[in-house]
Amino acid sequence: MTEEWHLDLEDNEWPLTTIDHDRMIARAIVVDDEGYFYFVRANRDDDFGKATLIETAGGGVEAGEDLDTAIRRELKEELGADVEVLGKIGVVSDYYNLIHRHNVNNYFLCKVKSFGEKHLTQDEIEDFHLSTLKFKYEEALAEYERCRCTSLGRLVASREVPVLKRAKELLQQSAAERIVDDEIKLIPYYRNDEISLPWYQDPDVCKQVDNRDEPYDLELLHRMYDFLSSHGNCYYIEYKGTLVGDVSLRDNAEVAIVVCKEYQNHHIGRRCIEDMLKLAKEKGMDTVKANIYSFNKQSQCMFEAVGFKKTDEEWYEFKVM
Repeated sequence: MTEEWHLDLEDNEWPLTTIDHDRMIARAIVVDDEGYFYFVRANRDDDFGKATLIETAGGGVEAGEDLDTAIRRELKEELGADVEVLGKIGVVSDYYNLIHRHNVNNYFLCKVKSFGEKHLTQDEIEDFHLSTLKFKYEEALAEYERCRCTSLGRLVASREVPVLKRAKELLQQSAAERIVDDEIKLIPYYRNDEISLPWYQDPDVCKQVDNRDEPYDLELLHRMYDFLSSHGNCYYIEYKGTLVGDVSLRDNAEVAIVVCKEYQNHHIGRRCIEDMLKLAKEKGMDTVKANIYSFNKQSQCMFEAVGFKKTDEEWYEFKVM
């Protein structure tokens, strides 16, 4: 889980008069090994009106707490869960205009290790009637939709459904990641323009990749990644926790790699291509090919060091054993 995700929302249910305080909140998407997600059920009848809600477990960060301590405490209190914190999903900023509050929701992805006794507050028992919900992913989405019938339900769903969807994406990515070694991990492509576009704004990289003198724009970047990810396997390269480039193996057995300039000459490319050769073997490919421009001596040397042989002016091949 490398790049933090952000979402900014407004309250369209109640009119805005003034916002006079912020609340720092820690919340979690909680999963188990069988693919179930855990939430809380709240039945409220207060200033927000009557509402039956599905909501992530979590609450306000107490004075002196860091976010990790806060989320572990909240999950023990509301779910009775001892968890492994897999990582931070991101931050959702939203508002409750009715009570003049700005919410800063820090969302985490957590895996259940065990369940024990809950430690609910008196308000959570008597006013909110909190209980635990256990759903598969599609069931949870349906429950959020069902609870949109009230103003508060719509606010909660608008905040949490995107988080749940993002958590699902992260779980799928994690399941499909390839660990190259202690320094390098390959993460299945997802749209991340903020990180990837600058790689393709570098004129030297554009020359190496496409023999073009103009940098990529977003449209071209999206077309390239959409093509690569729909015609084979496309990954971001994570080096020591930072995304530094991409590598792909197409269904026609063509491999390609880009490492941003500041991380070149760290032997990243060679290790990633060696992993793509392993992937090619897993997929039953006999030969892997690479298109390398004649002026790109650096790439030629790297591919030859891995074991590729030149077969044409700008083509190299590797025989998969």
